[in-house]
Amino acid sequence: MQRFGIVAQQGFILPRQSASAGGNPAPSDADSRPPQAGGGTRPSATLWLLIALVTAAGAALAIRGALLPGGVDWQVLAVLAALAVIAERTDLSLYGDSRVSLAFVPIFASLILAGLTGLAIVVTVAMLASALNRPLYKTAFNFGTLMIAGAASSLIFPAFGDTEHGYNWARVLAVTLVAGGINFAANSVLVAIAIAINGRSRVRTVWAEHFLWLWPHYLVLSVLALAIVAAYEAMGLWGIAVFLAPPLMMRLSIKQYLDRTTGSVLELREAHGKLQSAHAQLTAAMTSLGSAYDGTLRSLVAALDARDSETAGHSERVADLTMAIATEMGFEPDTEPWRNLSWGALLHDVGKIAIPDGILRKPGHLTETEWDAMRTHPHAGFEILKSVDFLAPAADIVLAHHERYDGKGYPHGLTAEEIPLGARVFMIADAFDAMTSDRTYRTAMAAEEALAEILRHSGTQFDPICVMGFLSVYRRRFVGAGQRVQAHPRRTTEPRLSEALERAILEAAGLDRAS
Repeated sequence: MQRFGIVAQQGFILPRQSASAGGNPAPSDADSRPPQAGGGTRPSATLWLLIALVTAAGAALAIRGALLPGGVDWQVLAVLAALAVIAERTDLSLYGDSRVSLAFVPIFASLILAGLTGLAIVVTVAMLASALNRPLYKTAFNFGTLMIAGAASSLIFPAFGDTEHGYNWARVLAVTLVAGGINFAANSVLVAIAIAINGRSRVRTVWAEHFLWLWPHYLVLSVLALAIVAAYEAMGLWGIAVFLAPPLMMRLSIKQYLDRTTGSVLELREAHGKLQSAHAQLTAAMTSLGSAYDGTLRSLVAALDARDSETAGHSERVADLTMAIATEMGFEPDTEPWRNLSWGALLHDVGKIAIPDGILRKPGHLTETEWDAMRTHPHAGFEILKSVDFLAPAADIVLAHHERYDGKGYPHGLTAEEIPLGARVFMIADAFDAMTSDRTYRTAMAAEEALAEILRHSGTQFDPICVMGFLSVYRRRFVGAGQRVQAHPRRTTEPRLSEALERAILEAAGLDRAS
């Protein structure tokens, strides 16, 4: 695609690896090769529609220009057409997927000299010459954009004034700058739309990246085209020859600038793509690692629970209920506090690995000596977890999970907020699951009875705030309508609380029936 001097030679064809993570066209060394050579794809249906509309509009404008009455100076138009052809064949690469040339100068000069007729002649010749080894649809689109942009800027030229009474040069210069700016805007926007459709990018982003920096150059080139016209009127064809030096020097300066910046731009694009790819791989690896951690811990917990048939599944159930209460109390999922509490709840009894089977699996009540041994498991668990980097933050929860809110727990007799919040949440879930599970020395309580027991010990054994969180979870999980609910796989309870017990629960919770 080309605008006055700007050509997207890679145009609509993206190479095989061109779609970067951000959706912008990736750099390519393709410039005038056929579409198949770059391994790309043909234009989409939307892009074909744009090409057809732009080409049709350009053809209509060219036909109108050819049919306009008035004489044409074929000699000067031939020279300008030749200059446009040379400029097209010596264009410069613009950051991989577009190109820049100085064809704008002779094309704009032909527009000033001969209006739409001159534009149609010079653009047609230049595009035919530049079509060699380039896809036909690109050439057609280039032709259409040049004609549309030229026609848009030609609407400004009637303000030039009557040349028979001398030019008002200040007015002429202003009109030329405005016309050049309109030409640049119309052409660059059309090209940016095509590139954006092809690369599935935003038009504004494409235009800002590829074309925004060029507008001052094209205002200067507009003035240069006006100077060539003035020189021709004053000196004939020799005047055009005199003004060829400035465009040649400008081309040299643009080439030097592009040579210095193109490599850096393409390297940045490549680095950006690699960085995004690395980020995606790292994210996937972290997700996989997290899943592996979780799976390993759950397997370990299942193995520990298997030592005691009475507590099979206890750790999983308690961890699930703990996280439900934590959510009710405002813990944000997938945050560090959330993960630490989850791992602490899951591994709360890992210290029992140090308890002899004779004590751990003993039917009936333990002796005081056996209880002393059993009470060492929080500290044993703490020592195990703190030696593992990613589990160390959860070690404090394991150490404190048998503390009590009133300070009568173990191993350190912590009170109230001295106990980590995660441990205060966990205590309730642990107690509820223990009460609603069968033991050899007792049968499981009904869920509503366990709830009443927890509410009864709110402020002594349990943190009242955490109890309120548990009450909300209980209402959702264990109080249904029209169905039986299961607090534990081994015991079912009625879905509705009895009136007396509901009243007692609400009173213990400090609520009235209206709440």
